[in-house]
Amino acid sequence: MSARPQFLDILRAAPPGTTVDPGVDPDDVFDMLLGAVLTRMLLFSATARARPVERTVEMVLRLLRPLG
Repeated sequence: MSARPQFLDILRAAPPGTTVDPGVDPDDVFDMLLGAVLTRMLLFSATARARPVERTVEMVLRLLRPLG
């Protein structure tokens, strides 16, 4: 079972005034998010970068916002 449909539902349910760039493919954003989560889970102890998970969330939100 994939979490992709739920991710797309979350984007569609964004509150009014929240902007998601229509030029961004949500599947690409999901793939990048999945890669970030897997990297954090598998390599966290091997890397010396103890970054808070909120940093990853912030980066995903940046991917979704329109430029300018």
